[in-house]
Amino acid sequence: MDEPDTTLGAIVMVRRRKLAATQRLLGDTIAISEPDWRAPVALPGWTRAHVATHVARNADMLRRIVEEVMAGRPFPQPASSIDKQRELEAGARRSPLDLQIDLDTSAGRLNVTFDALTADQWAEVDTTTGLSLADLPVARLNEVVLHHIDLDCGFGFGDLDVATAQMLLEWNAHRLAPTRLGRTAVELISDTGHRVLAGDSERQPVKVSGTDATLLGWLTGRLDRRSVEGAEHLSLGLPV
Repeated sequence: MDEPDTTLGAIVMVRRRKLAATQRLLGDTIAISEPDWRAPVALPGWTRAHVATHVARNADMLRRIVEEVMAGRPFPQPASSIDKQRELEAGARRSPLDLQIDLDTSAGRLNVTFDALTADQWAEVDTTTGLSLADLPVARLNEVVLHHIDLDCGFGFGDLDVATAQMLLEWNAHRLAPTRLGRTAVELISDTGHRVLAGDSERQPVKVSGTDATLLGWLTGRLDRRSVEGAEHLSLGLPV
């Protein structure tokens, strides 16, 4: 996969997609009832309220990364898994109104923080993870889109436009596939002709085909192997 495009034009384009995806998410979540917020989703042990809390805290985490870099400090270390779980469980007990406000305000604060970055700051890279600030808008877009689908409130992979599906397929092939595929190599081939290599680059890849959206769904564990062709003998790790 090519390295992410860090030009300001590319960042602006991704941010526009992120804003549109966020507005669509908020338009759907406002209609979720109290009982439906407490209902389980496909992610093990999570309800819709857990998903919403996770999406809001992701926005806060990305905002903190940007604020630290703007202040001239290193990329912050992530919170412990225990602290994250406690925060998630506490957040999931809130009312529908509180969940909606949190989703809206956390996304808004992140967008304002992105607005403050200069061209030089967008190019800042975390030497530990290889993540740059220019990666954060697509990372957030990925978070919003996939968890919107996890909420099971009327938005699915069939609603994704091709450009967004391809962008997120590349992102997940680059960032997620080594964890989910293990030592397997896969060449993802979409019906648009888009091709993405994922997994162990030292191995002969298995060819898996489908639409850009169904390939994204399969790679991220939201769709099963029957949604694509060529994945019959492949086993993926847990979805994220």
